[in-house]
Amino acid sequence: MLKKLGDKFFLVGVAHVLPKSVREVEDVITKERPDVVAVELCPSRYAALVKKGSGTNSLNAMRARPRSFLMESMLHLLQKKFSRQTGMPAGEEMLAALRHAKRVGARVELIDQPVEITLQRLMMRMGLLEKLRLFGEMLVSLMPIGGHFELDKLTEEHVVEHLLKELKHASPTSYEVLIQERDAHMASKLAMLLSEDLKVVGVVGAGHVPGIYNRIIESMEKNWRINFEYQLNSQLSETF
Repeated sequence: MLKKLGDKFFLVGVAHVLPKSVREVEDVITKERPDVVAVELCPSRYAALVKKGSGTNSLNAMRARPRSFLMESMLHLLQKKFSRQTGMPAGEEMLAALRHAKRVGARVELIDQPVEITLQRLMMRMGLLEKLRLFGEMLVSLMPIGGHFELDKLTEEHVVEHLLKELKHASPTSYEVLIQERDAHMASKLAMLLSEDLKVVGVVGAGHVPGIYNRIIESMEKNWRINFEYQLNSQLSETF
């Protein structure tokens, strides 16, 4: 999935376990040669990603945060399941973005909200029944039962829209904390980069593309209105 805004902003929506996402990230960065590659990572996720090949056990790192350990463990197991299905390690598309940013001389920006804050907010805000329902659905997802879901379609817009609606219905708190709040955080970081007149390629999970893209457009329209009103007022002041 690729969204463009003029010739300065390119937002690549990826699925974290799909080989085609790696190819799309590589192609866009190589072709556009941006000033900045902005990735959906925070400092701790970045550190875990670049160290994963050194034998570091990510579950050991999770145990340092006992309140969110169960949630992180479940997400970790889900990613491992999908990775086995696609044959690609989770996070490979982010590593590809980092590698190709270096090749084209682009600066790397980590734009995601710290995962510690996200998971803490999720566990604090979610009620017991919602937690149980979410854990139950995640457990079912880990089992080899039910219909076959075509992972290769995870970055198609209609599939993303459907999955976001399902998440919002199944767990409104998860949708708000994991999607909406992080969309707002990342869109704010990207808007600041674009305000510096930099060419930016953003690499984020496909589920974040609609929210981020719409917020960027709203931000630019707001800035345009402010600039237009300022210029109009200046002209009127000079006239009178």
